[in-house]
Amino acid sequence: MVTTGKIIQTDGKRLVLDLDSDVSRDLLQKQVQSVEVRLLDGREITAVQRRKVFAIIRDISLWCGHDPEYLRQYLTWDFVGRMEIEPFSLSDVDMTTARLFIDYLIGFCFDHSVPTKDSLLFQTDDVGKYLYLCLEHRRCAICNRPADVHHVDAVGIGRDRETICHVGMEAIALCREHHQEAHTRGREFFNYYHIYGIPLDKYLCSRLNLNTEKKGLKA
Repeated sequence: MVTTGKIIQTDGKRLVLDLDSDVSRDLLQKQVQSVEVRLLDGREITAVQRRKVFAIIRDISLWCGHDPEYLRQYLTWDFVGRMEIEPFSLSDVDMTTARLFIDYLIGFCFDHSVPTKDSLLFQTDDVGKYLYLCLEHRRCAICNRPADVHHVDAVGIGRDRETICHVGMEAIALCREHHQEAHTRGREFFNYYHIYGIPLDKYLCSRLNLNTEKKGLKA
């Protein structure tokens, strides 16, 4: 269930809330032991965010052939259900929910290989999450074409990529063209596109077929 409320008091990691509804019965029946707190800044969706939403929905519409308005309603309904939040309007939804909705739409495009007019790098509101998705789906962070893993952290002379542990190393997904550009331009490349390496976790390493622990040297 989802409910809203106001913050009454804060003390470090302790938070006292005045909820808009009585949740004691649900807490007892479901034996809830932990909750997720989502902090909303109170600001409404920006015109830029709204344009991003409609641009991505337009691309999805061109890909699948469905009417954009139908898709907007369907995708909003699906997002609301997944997030377990109240339905909202793009005319006055808060900025935080708008950003999460954009993340959801970008994830949909990656999941279904939806071709887009512009790179999703220019549509995202959360670059870090976008770069993670690019690695997860092996899509170039710049142009969204099929990509390989580019290690931002130098592996080092004498170290074998087949034996080292990749967990914690910073990487980014780049197609061959942009991979070569990254090697040629170095740090300037990352500054120009406003991107950076993402630390590889065990899930990404497993997804990308990279070692999650150090292997023994080959004889």
